[in-house]
Amino acid sequence: MTWTKSPLLFEFSSGTLPARLTRRLNEARRRSASEYGLEPGSIAQENVLPANGLAELKEREERFLRIANPGLDWLHRRISSLGYCTMLTDKSGTTLEQRASDHLKSSFVGNGLRLGSCWSEVEQGACGIGTAIVDRAPILIHESEHFLIRNHGISCSAAPLFGPEEELLGVLNTTAITELAGTRAQMLAYNLTLQAATQIEYAYFFDVYSNAWVMQLGNEPNFSGSALLIAFDEDGRVLGMNRQARHHLEEHLIGGKLNIEELLDTTAERLIRYAYSFPGQPIKLQGGSKRDLAAYLRAPCKLPQTRPRRQSCVADFGNMAVGDPNLIESINRLKRIANNKIPILLMGETGSGKESFAKAIHDYSERRDKPFIAINCAAIPETLIESELFGYKEGAFTGAKAKGCLGKIAMANGGTLFLDEIGDMPLLLQTRLLRVLAEGEVLALGATTPDTVDISVICATHRNLAEMVAHKAFREDLFYRLNAATFKLPPLRERADFAAVVHKVFAEEAARIDSSPMLSKQVEAILAQYNWPGNIRELRNVLRFAIAVCTGDEVQAEHLPDSIRYRHDFKPIGHAAATVPMAVRQEKELSYTDITGAIVRAKGNKSFACKLLGISRATLYRKLEQFSNDAGNPRAELH
Repeated sequence: MTWTKSPLLFEFSSGTLPARLTRRLNEARRRSASEYGLEPGSIAQENVLPANGLAELKEREERFLRIANPGLDWLHRRISSLGYCTMLTDKSGTTLEQRASDHLKSSFVGNGLRLGSCWSEVEQGACGIGTAIVDRAPILIHESEHFLIRNHGISCSAAPLFGPEEELLGVLNTTAITELAGTRAQMLAYNLTLQAATQIEYAYFFDVYSNAWVMQLGNEPNFSGSALLIAFDEDGRVLGMNRQARHHLEEHLIGGKLNIEELLDTTAERLIRYAYSFPGQPIKLQGGSKRDLAAYLRAPCKLPQTRPRRQSCVADFGNMAVGDPNLIESINRLKRIANNKIPILLMGETGSGKESFAKAIHDYSERRDKPFIAINCAAIPETLIESELFGYKEGAFTGAKAKGCLGKIAMANGGTLFLDEIGDMPLLLQTRLLRVLAEGEVLALGATTPDTVDISVICATHRNLAEMVAHKAFREDLFYRLNAATFKLPPLRERADFAAVVHKVFAEEAARIDSSPMLSKQVEAILAQYNWPGNIRELRNVLRFAIAVCTGDEVQAEHLPDSIRYRHDFKPIGHAAATVPMAVRQEKELSYTDITGAIVRAKGNKSFACKLLGISRATLYRKLEQFSNDAGNPRAELH
């Protein structure tokens, strides 16, 4: 096997555009006109994802962003001083992340470079990102080489990013305003973009094969350029390889399964034994044409110590989900990121259990033995929140404690910081929080040097942060830093496991005062029809009151607070916005509209529909059968 250094990094060393790139540009311009029907002088039409759409997209691309962001930051640090912005897009060309110096941000936005903007060829014609996606190859497009005249003011270097199966992940791009983009700067930007793209692909490969042996193979003595990555198991079976390896080893890939011995004049046993004996040292191998090869080996990452197996998702996540499938799905996703220091944003109405959910995340994570520090940003006066969060040194202000005070962020060091109602944090402090998240440092009031902190951050809000960003009431950069993983907690009235939640909270409140009454079916029906604007917090207070005033063995309607018993804003079932609980209505009163309305409200969950109607499942199916036999009520509509 021979291995040669990729020429990509040196394409522009002569200062002229290689002929093959010129051909690609001409073909891209042809597609722009003939296939996409674009006009060079067309007026710009904004195609930018709204903040909530971008947040959902970033949530789907969580793994890719987690791995690619360090490479994006590396590139930005090296190129921003030359007037460039760096961008990371998904495989469609939609901008997921962007870095730019503060004094140039408005210039880039004026040229259409913003988060959520789409840079596909279909939208923009020949352009760096779009053409790199179509050609699946790096490209540099300078000034008037862009198809649309409105893009002639920028110069772009773009490199597509691929996964281990050569699947397109996204594009890494650097862009400069024309007057800042000299020829030498363009060559530097292009080469740095390629370097960063290669490192991102390496990182992605190592992440995918974290539990396998990975060999990084290159020429001796100069171990530089694009290396070949090969993942294999203890028996030497090749599990995967990066695209550079695939291209160099094409003749070996015909026929299916592959073994290390078929690729190299060595065995997996020898490689593994050497790696254990000489950790971090390259092993010399014999390649084709008598070329020496060097192989660095990375052992499989140790799996985290398994926790004692528990019976269900309910038990190992703070009893947060009783049976709602959407909530259980969110919990399963949260388990996968609980130990990755990814900021988590919990969205939900007041009282929906955001702090309990945050505590459950902390308790599930490897930080469970470290502090969990919660602070409600809406409950602390604006004049005090800065000292509460960041702490202060002796003499920082009048009235300060003699020895200073440790802030909540520093108190959470090693553990989890929960910022409830983050939407109420003053703008000035949002800037300081952003620095904590970006740099891992906190500067106390009156201090001259920052302290390093290791914290996992969970935020929560009932506000629409995307709208606040649009109205300049919340920092956009902080919003996108916090919502790397966003989870929406459903309001109580929409939970498919509503009845189970009621019984769980009821049991907890009864045990709190060592009581053991039952909950009557009539009360269950009344509770099921109420809108619960205060969610679980309000439910808990209602049940606490009912248990306290109940003197018998069963909680009845008269034990409920008057605010619940005599409300006239019960949720409508079908066409009837009844003030009389459905449970006390006779079965014969249930209409076709009542039944179908309850099923629709329960999102097809028959058990929940029964709770809403105050009837048994047998009664529900009997009514369904009755209505399906009636003229004008097709069975499909009911089932």
